[in-house]
Amino acid sequence: MIRWHKVKTVAAFEFFATVKRPGYLIATFGMPLFLAAYAGIVAIPGYYAAKRDREPVVFGVVDPNRVLALTAEISSAQTVEVPGDVKRMIEVAGQSETLDRALPRSNYVFRPFPDEQAARSTLAARQIKGYFVLAADYLKTGVVQVYTPDTFTMSGLDARSAFGTLLREHLLKGRVDDAIATRIVSPVKDAKRFAVSRTGEIRDGGQVASIARLAVPIIFTVLFLLSVLMTSGYLLQGTATEKENKVVEVLLASANPDEILAGKLLGLGGAGLLQIVVWLTMMFTLGVGIVPLLLEAQIEMPWLALVIALPLFMVAFLFFGSLMLGTGSLGSNMRESQQLAMVWSLTAALPMMMLGVIIREPHGVFARILTWVPFTSSPIVMIRASMDAESLAWWEIAGPLLLLVLATWVAIRVGARLFRVGLLSSGARPSFREVWRQARLAD
Repeated sequence: MIRWHKVKTVAAFEFFATVKRPGYLIATFGMPLFLAAYAGIVAIPGYYAAKRDREPVVFGVVDPNRVLALTAEISSAQTVEVPGDVKRMIEVAGQSETLDRALPRSNYVFRPFPDEQAARSTLAARQIKGYFVLAADYLKTGVVQVYTPDTFTMSGLDARSAFGTLLREHLLKGRVDDAIATRIVSPVKDAKRFAVSRTGEIRDGGQVASIARLAVPIIFTVLFLLSVLMTSGYLLQGTATEKENKVVEVLLASANPDEILAGKLLGLGGAGLLQIVVWLTMMFTLGVGIVPLLLEAQIEMPWLALVIALPLFMVAFLFFGSLMLGTGSLGSNMRESQQLAMVWSLTAALPMMMLGVIIREPHGVFARILTWVPFTSSPIVMIRASMDAESLAWWEIAGPLLLLVLATWVAIRVGARLFRVGLLSSGARPSFREVWRQARLAD
């Protein structure tokens, strides 16, 4: 029988011992700052690349039949199109100028040349980036020859798109109505997306809404995996230290293996949960502009996924933590313990490895099977509840959660037996037969 006051004592000790570790404090408060600094460093080359892209890029045009009838240089700006819902959010937040500076924009300048020889000489002198030659029968065949330097460059690909737009504009000018010509050149200026649920309800189907529904399960899976890996490392490190210092004899004299294991899991689970709360708080504090953007977009948040995230996280953490601690305690040193517990770390990472398949078919046969597997049920249920909650029956949430609770109870019992054998063993790692015998003799 578990004495909960013993569990509470062990949990409190493990919690405060963990949160005082320098490694824990550095990971908790330093990781968001490190990621922000890393993003800033990565953004610096992007800034200068975008600044360079705004400089005029000159291409020549050889048009013997005067299809374009160019008499002087003409500019054609090539800009990345931003989805309408994203653009409206940024405009409401007053960041239109920031968006304009951040977007890559290439200003292509097309210079007419009398003949191909003149254009080739100018390109050989590297005074232009390339040139286009319209064939004599261009209107019939549509053949355009493209000449670029013999060095690798990406500007030629964008220049072809800009030159194609220039051709369409001049071919339509004066031949059709201006409004029709504009729509031919840019047939889809702003597409408004809507999603239709299985009940026929219409809701926002834009990119921002899709990203929000996708971000919740991904963030849950990543944070869960980080928490399991980091806190399991503390579990194994503490267990190895206690074995070396012979503290285990004192622990087993005052509490049974179930109580020690439960206390360690609860204490370190609380430390892992605190770490995630700090990360999320710093994320929203540093990115304070995200909240008004989400409110303005009127995104329908996946509230069901957010509600079930906490119980799924806690139960899954106890499940994996008990298995990792019980298996890792059989090692004779820290390295061996990590090797034994690695199989559970890889199992916890399976949903992340199969994320692409699950997102494409969140309610397919494969996803439904993994929903009932305790090793993968938590992230899979989160993904299904976030992507399409209406297609997820209530028993597909309650059933896997109940199964995970039962599996956690079994894992704690098995982990406690392995934990007891591992703590009492010294020297070489016990054989499987010895582990089985000691586990059967354990009370």
